Amino acid sequence: MLHRPDLGFHDEGQDLSSAEFYAEAIGRPGEARVLPPVAFRSLQFSLMEDETVWTRDWVSIGTQDEIPHDGDLLPFTVGQHGIHVQRVGNQFKARFNKAQHGGCRAIPLQCQSGKKTKCSFTSCGYSRDRAAIPARDLGNDTPEMQQYLGLRPERLLTAHAGQLGPLIFVNLDVEPESSATAFADLNEAGGFFRDGSRLVSSGWLEFPANWKLLGQHLAAGAPMLEDEGRVWTLARTSIEEQPALVAWLFPNLVLMRAGDETCAIVLQQTALGQTLCRYFVYSPSRENGASAFWTKEIEHRAAKACADHHGTVRWGTNSRPETIGSALPLQRDPQGLWMQRMLARRAARAPRQFFSQPLFQHARG
Repeated sequence: MLHRPDLGFHDEGQDLSSAEFYAEAIGRPGEARVLPPVAFRSLQFSLMEDETVWTRDWVSIGTQDEIPHDGDLLPFTVGQHGIHVQRVGNQFKARFNKAQHGGCRAIPLQCQSGKKTKCSFTSCGYSRDRAAIPARDLGNDTPEMQQYLGLRPERLLTAHAGQLGPLIFVNLDVEPESSATAFADLNEAGGFFRDGSRLVSSGWLEFPANWKLLGQHLAAGAPMLEDEGRVWTLARTSIEEQPALVAWLFPNLVLMRAGDETCAIVLQQTALGQTLCRYFVYSPSRENGASAFWTKEIEHRAAKACADHHGTVRWGTNSRPETIGSALPLQRDPQGLWMQRMLARRAARAPRQFFSQPLFQHARG
């Protein structure tokens, strides 16, 4: 073990993983303030999220409907780590991709900016993902096979896979906590996935907002229930005057239910101020028309997140000179306060000693 006096994450003169950084953001409703803007505009904060969130929590990556046949493969970049889930018989195998950095001898500077780049090496943890890959495209010595599986997939570093209804999750930690109880409790409380529902619509939408702010606004509603493990929150809301439920399963899944339909929204940060939403609509009855209903609601809520992001990242800068030296605004959104508490709990587990580990630092008990 190699020791360093401090391995904290610092930016704008602040220790981003310290209790002091979050002290004003986790107070009581009506007293807590929003997170400092550095949490939404800093590459260092994004790297800390990779260390404390994306490599620790159960992360939603898509659905089993995307990989219906044996050998089909679903790529997804989790933080800075290129992984995939492959259907093998009736099981789902989660693995780190063979080519973690696309085959480059050194990571180009443009790929170190926190923005996912378009690249022919689609497995790279710094590039954008492609859609699911059918087994027929993973033949011998194809580019896809070399980037994701290699010649001996059984030798790749594995990850953990889990499911909530039709949704697939991964966890990159070595010994993660079980997701079964939290997933079952959420589904029971919200009734999101019921027998007979099937995928009727899906698509990708992208918005200029940090993933945390987008999750906050997509999950907006009157708080109803929060699980004891503090990984999900459930709220009442309305969609086009219909009573609805919305849940946020931290960090990157938002579930909405109106009537007998459920829309699952998977969030993926593609830049510091940009988030991709992969949405999937499940219904026991409707076969078409569902997409327009749900995309309208997603875009309506996302517009608020984009406006929030625009104002937040400029706070305390010359773009908003009236805010320089001012106290941060109060956090008046219950989902925003919940998100801040989730981040504070995870930041507390940021490593303070350097361990010589590949890919990421393991949790310390």
